Amino acid sequence: MRDMTTKSAKSPSTGPARVSNERRQRSRLRELCDEVLASFRVAQERELISEREMAESRALLAAMTPALR
Repeated sequence: MRDMTTKSAKSPSTGPARVSNERRQRSRLRELCDEVLASFRVAQERELISEREMAESRALLAAMTPALR
């Protein structure tokens, strides 16, 4: 009979691949978070995008796009 603790101690550990610490590089995670937030807002019968978020988006877009200023 083999000792299982010896075998597991020798084998390399496996698991999820390391990812960058930069959250902007994690597009799948960001999409999942957006989907969860949208589902939560729909469940609360709220608008998907608040007035504040819409205003912030418009301001950011205007700052990034000179033709829209």
